[in-house]
Amino acid sequence: MQFLHPSFLWALLALAIPLIIHLFNFRRFKTIYFSNVKFLKEVKEETASRSRLKHLLVLAARLLALAFLVFAFAQPFIPSSKVPLNSGKKFISIYIDNSFSMNAVSGGKSLLDKAKQAAVEIAKNFSADDEFQLLTNDFEGKHQRLVGKESFISMVDEVEISPAVRDLSEITVRQRDVLSRENSSNKVAYLLSDFQKSLGTFQVDTDMNYYLIPLAADAQANVYIDTCWFSEPVQLLNQTLHLVVKVSNSGEKDIENNRLVFKLNGQTKTMSELNIAAGSFVYDTVTFVTNQSGWNKAELSISDYPITYDDNYYLAFNVVQKVKVLSIDDSRPNRFLDALFKDQAEFEYTSITSAAFEADMLAGNQLVVLDNLTAISAGMAAALNAYIAEGGAVVLFPGEKCEIDNYNRFLNNLGANSITGLSEQEQDLTGINLQQNIFKDVFEKVPENMNLPHVKKYYTLSRSATSSEESILTLKDGNSFLSLYPFQKGSLYVFAVPLSKDFSELPVHAIFVPLLYKMAVLNIHSGRIAYFIGDKTRVEVEAVKTSGEPVYKVKGDNVEFIPEQFAVGNKILLGLNEQVRKAGFYKVSLENTELNETLALNFDRKESDLRFFTAAELKEKYPQKNVSVVNGANAEVATVVKELDRGTSLWKWCIVLTLLFLALEVALLRFWKV
Repeated sequence: MQFLHPSFLWALLALAIPLIIHLFNFRRFKTIYFSNVKFLKEVKEETASRSRLKHLLVLAARLLALAFLVFAFAQPFIPSSKVPLNSGKKFISIYIDNSFSMNAVSGGKSLLDKAKQAAVEIAKNFSADDEFQLLTNDFEGKHQRLVGKESFISMVDEVEISPAVRDLSEITVRQRDVLSRENSSNKVAYLLSDFQKSLGTFQVDTDMNYYLIPLAADAQANVYIDTCWFSEPVQLLNQTLHLVVKVSNSGEKDIENNRLVFKLNGQTKTMSELNIAAGSFVYDTVTFVTNQSGWNKAELSISDYPITYDDNYYLAFNVVQKVKVLSIDDSRPNRFLDALFKDQAEFEYTSITSAAFEADMLAGNQLVVLDNLTAISAGMAAALNAYIAEGGAVVLFPGEKCEIDNYNRFLNNLGANSITGLSEQEQDLTGINLQQNIFKDVFEKVPENMNLPHVKKYYTLSRSATSSEESILTLKDGNSFLSLYPFQKGSLYVFAVPLSKDFSELPVHAIFVPLLYKMAVLNIHSGRIAYFIGDKTRVEVEAVKTSGEPVYKVKGDNVEFIPEQFAVGNKILLGLNEQVRKAGFYKVSLENTELNETLALNFDRKESDLRFFTAAELKEKYPQKNVSVVNGANAEVATVVKELDRGTSLWKWCIVLTLLFLALEVALLRFWKV
């Protein structure tokens, strides 16, 4: 046992006062008159014995009452098992969780208000010389330094709910970084939060004392739109689209008949009723047709209370009016390609000869088809190489009389297998890779014995373990008929036959149309349909050639700013950082250009998961000696923290014992008659 104020123990000298009173006051004699003195000696001895016992008990009660009164002022305590702080100046970091989940209510007050009140009370328990850091999810510049007590309390008053979400590891690293600037062993970190499990855990620093203060809300429920995605890889004009929506219920009660509303460009398109069991999720598919090319803005919404920030989900997608396809041949256009792409409303098809080819013709095309070329010139090969590297897709139908060495130089530069010769042995196609994206949504039902094109003659290709080949169609003898070779951001598709009926049945087979169609549409880079506010992922937009240094701007309702900009190939990456704080639609523009891309930004769904660490779970997870878990439901959080830091305080027991011994003295004097 130790004393917080040991100097008060000098007051124990006052114990001499009742001793002196006892020695002198109880030795005074009184004259008592007796009518009969026969039993005087016997009565005298009995009365003296009882009187002496009473006086001793009264003296003991007085001494103990006075002693425990002195102890109360000295404030005794049993030292804590925690790592003790040294005397001297202390440095304290207090994290207040100001995320959306802290809007929840407990006892008629929001968790954020409780956290702010507790933070102020904790600060008041420290001396005026101590320094403080206030930390919130916003990571503001003013929160990256230590301030005095009064400044800290003023800053706490300014804390408001924020859309920013931080993992616990980020928070504690920031606390350690600020406190480590001070060369002191008196470093304390407080975390006031609801401790959602989705925010993870943190690594305990042995040089600091931690206080985890979990704040629990009243029973609550939350239904939210988790995410969504299109079944179709590309959104085309007048195409039926299927939007898959995941809706979750993180509450403890089943939800019935919750309405999901889908709006497209401000108009309500569909509504559906959802039933979601507690702690589970459901998928719903929204089906609609797009009749507006360019950027479309869509919004999904549900009804839920009291947590409403995640009831809306915004998405923006670019509807392609026409898919651009370029065919390059030696002499005349291929009639099979013309039949597939020419005069089709969804395609913009161009056919040129190799002699008319120029490098800038590749730009803007989703697919380039090399058809029946005898040789690929060095200039064309270099341009195609750059086109594929930047995300383009090239389909190679070798020439009927191709120069194999010339082709191999082109193929080898792209990491593809080499052509080894021409085989005139007839083969059947027996292998089909149905896991490839090309065949997604092509077959309603895959037949057991699929009818595939017959091959009359074909070019054989080498097999290299170092190539990045992904086989799509395979011949009976194991040779590849169609292979995909990813190269940087793009793709190269290599057929083993020219596009001619003299080599195979492919041009007139039913599989030809979906093969070429999917190769074209799969290369449309529509980008992400939605982003989360605070997500570290950078926004990707198309690079636009301008004179001078391009400056991209992001504009939304009542906000406009210039984001961080990074050029990567033919793309521009934009860093939004913490400049967006409201969910909705934002425009990306570039001055003096037609660029006008739309971004959909949503609040982070980490806050929607209502699973929290309890105080007991936190104690089990952090058993270290320098970590204490304080029950945030206690109204006197600061007092509990103070006692945890010092140990078990005993001054209240001293007051109780003082009163008890005073009552005992009064009882002895009043009721014990000698």
